Amino acid sequence: MRSSVIVRGDVLPQYAELASECGDPQRPTGLLWGVDLHACASRKEAKTEWRKAVAGIRATLDQYPSVRRVCVAGRRPEDSSRPLAPVKRVPGGLALQIHNDLERDRGRFVQTLVLDVTGCDQPAKLTDRLAETFDARSTGWSDLTLTWNDITDRGCEQAWEAQAL
Repeated sequence: MRSSVIVRGDVLPQYAELASECGDPQRPTGLLWGVDLHACASRKEAKTEWRKAVAGIRATLDQYPSVRRVCVAGRRPEDSSRPLAPVKRVPGGLALQIHNDLERDRGRFVQTLVLDVTGCDQPAKLTDRLAETFDARSTGWSDLTLTWNDITDRGCEQAWEAQAL
């Protein structure tokens, strides 16, 4: 995986080691984009960060047409249980939006996973799950939104199958 994936955006602590191992291949097939919302003080600020991330993903995909899978890893503030927490969850339709925009505007089928890694305390397991996602030959999903809890005990493919049922 490390030889075919590029890492851009914010480097989250949950996959910092993986990011340092990934190089900058000429023809990457995967893109891991980090969005750190940990310091966002308002929903408006978080929304701005998401928009910047989407613009960055599009620009990166224009630069690397070989990319076929994108994982957008988001980290929310840990204390999101407060009633007025600025960022309670990752936007549910973001994966579909990115996937559809790329297909419509650029004529490219790119599988898009938005993964909320908030609360991930097992970086090695997260690295394994990301490797499974990027290395899988063919999968049935086009857009997928998951949380760390969804993939703690199973891979993204199995989590997608469970959601589909």
